[in-house]
Amino acid sequence: MSESEDFFGNAKKELEAYLANRILLAKMELTQKLSHKMASVVVITLLATIFAFAMVFGGIMAAYYITDLTGSLVKGFGYVAAFFLGLLLIMVVFRKKLAAAVVDALIKNLFK
Repeated sequence: MSESEDFFGNAKKELEAYLANRILLAKMELTQKLSHKMASVVVITLLATIFAFAMVFGGIMAAYYITDLTGSLVKGFGYVAAFFLGLLLIMVVFRKKLAAAVVDALIKNLFK
């Protein structure tokens, strides 16, 4: 009887240790995946901010350049504004395709 009690006692201890190690492994894997996703969010946010600043200052620079070419401040800024409105119109027309592409990219990134 003592051999079977020792066997079951050892098996119970090994099972508890195994379960504790599996839980720890799951926590570590979750932490790793979460940290990679958070790093991706931070990088994408920084890139979007830099891109936004580049668009704003690039638009101002282009407006002044076109002003020099046309000789009219109104025409220079008007052409740049028309360009940005055209981009907005294109984005509005293709918003469903753009949204689907963004959703697909996010889903691929989440389940990578």
